[in-house]
Amino acid sequence: MTRWLPIWLVLALAAFASGSLVSAQVDEEEDAEWEDEEEGDEPSLRAPSVGMPQVDLSDEEEAELDELEAELVDDEPEAPAQRATPEMLERRIRRGPRTASAPVIRLEGYLRTRGELWDAFSLGRRDGPFDAFTVATEGFRPAGSCGDEPMLASADSVACRGDRARFANMRLRLRPTLSLSDDVRVIATFDLMDNMVLGSTPDGYGYRYTDRGFERADRVPGVPVDFATSGQNPQQGYRNSIQDSLYVRHVWAEVTNRTLGTLRFGRMPAHHGLGLLWNDGSGIDQDFSSDVDRVEATTELAGFRLSAAFDFGAKGVLRAQNTAGGGLTFWDATPQDDLRQFHFQALRLTSEDERRERLARGDWVLQGGIDFTYRTQFLTSVGTTNPFPNEDGTEYIFARRGFRSFVPDLWGRFEWKGLRLEVEAAFVAGTIRNLQSDVFGGGDKYLVRQMGIAFEGEYRLLEDQLAIRLHTGYATGDPDVNGLSDREDTITQLTQDRTLSHFSFHPAYRIDLILWRNLMGRVAGAWYLRPGVTYDLVKTPTGQRFGASFDLIYSRAAQEVQTYGSDPNLGLELNAGLHYRSEDGPGLLDGFHVLLQYGVLFPLEGLAFVEFAGETDRPRGFDLRIAQAARLVLGVQF
Repeated sequence: MTRWLPIWLVLALAAFASGSLVSAQVDEEEDAEWEDEEEGDEPSLRAPSVGMPQVDLSDEEEAELDELEAELVDDEPEAPAQRATPEMLERRIRRGPRTASAPVIRLEGYLRTRGELWDAFSLGRRDGPFDAFTVATEGFRPAGSCGDEPMLASADSVACRGDRARFANMRLRLRPTLSLSDDVRVIATFDLMDNMVLGSTPDGYGYRYTDRGFERADRVPGVPVDFATSGQNPQQGYRNSIQDSLYVRHVWAEVTNRTLGTLRFGRMPAHHGLGLLWNDGSGIDQDFSSDVDRVEATTELAGFRLSAAFDFGAKGVLRAQNTAGGGLTFWDATPQDDLRQFHFQALRLTSEDERRERLARGDWVLQGGIDFTYRTQFLTSVGTTNPFPNEDGTEYIFARRGFRSFVPDLWGRFEWKGLRLEVEAAFVAGTIRNLQSDVFGGGDKYLVRQMGIAFEGEYRLLEDQLAIRLHTGYATGDPDVNGLSDREDTITQLTQDRTLSHFSFHPAYRIDLILWRNLMGRVAGAWYLRPGVTYDLVKTPTGQRFGASFDLIYSRAAQEVQTYGSDPNLGLELNAGLHYRSEDGPGLLDGFHVLLQYGVLFPLEGLAFVEFAGETDRPRGFDLRIAQAARLVLGVQF
């Protein structure tokens, strides 16, 4: 089937182009006819009519105009080049052909600044993955000591204390849309200073290149010592930061044919349902998103939105060549190591206007559908460390991967009055011949059997000011791996079992502030229960909102042998917050945003040290600690 898909895509593009020609011909025929424009028509990006305006004339003026027209018709013009003919008059009165106006640019996005306070995020542990959150100076004996008085001898110096981190970061996201017409537009997403830590690029901080690579410079011209810095420099990759100030996240085009549908191509965000697998991360407090290189065709049929897409999942190693202009030309070294992805959707959706109208009448609204992905890879080139290997092939390392998977993702949402019930369930089934990247291990195939499900129930009352909610979810675990964090190896089997069953949610699907958002990185291999309540003291139809929220999150591992303390109970977390949004801007979410949050995590035995035969693996002097977090988010959305 996959071999025929490119042929079907070519045929679909041909049909799309022919439909565009037919549509253009119909537009020309319509433009040749006189059409009265009524008030209240939909605004269009096309040029307005330039026809003669409608003017109320008196009886005498109408009589004069009739005599002029009769004279033009009956009399033979003496000098056609100098006198108006009936055809010329008709062309002046009749509306001219419709033409496209100048391109229109619409700008959306947000600016946010976030302050973070992390206390005891390592939970008192010194092993992975918790050591990533250990404050660098905790237990360290710096030159001169951390005590009240400085000391010369390092042996007598006092170690630093404290397990608390404080910092702030920011991001400016711009999403411009260039509309050539109602049917053709180009969309992009730019992130400026993407999660740049405030104060991280002072003018006394820079890199220098040595034989060992880029190293931090101890002195910068004009700044003899670090405390003499007088301001911040622009963020520049490998000059004073590991990334540049500008990050291009998406660029794609959308071309619509009124009869056939819409064609999209480029790098674009992907989202489905609640965002368990595909999440566009569009919220003002988000950090992650599903970004895909895709060619997609979408159409409407019998009330369903149908789409088919081909994704360039991964191209493996590339080749590069210098050009005459001094740039580089890149191309794929081989198609054998490509990860190919085929994506299909069938959704039953309701427009936002119809949804609000039905809910206002007291009717129910049901939406849902299926998202299906097929992925395949023959060889892997991960073992090739040089991104642009030599042409002689001495640097290439290929190994047979033999991977394929089928991923159906079901989603449904039911709404009635103040009730919302929404569920998403994703399944991953597939096979892998080899998990190694440089050799072929042989043996039987590995089976991929994973499942994740999330449910969100919410009921609003008191004119939508009070919301009572219950969220829960489950992700299958794997008893043959250790750990739950996305920074750990949750694929390599520690036994002879050959079934990979550890399922991970998308990191943009967040349920708390500490355990899954930060310590583990994402919900994976566990079950959670999250009851909560939100009350808005102020909530206006124009978007202004002020209120408070409270949530309780209980987390339990799917496989207790996968946890750090060999116990399924992971933690109990309390989250509370205040939120405010002004009503500035044309959109409902536009305006000034403020979010103040506090969270505390009580770690349970699943996060503790292992107890066995009356002994423990807990290092001397370390006890499990309660973690706390405080966050302040300031933002402007437009």
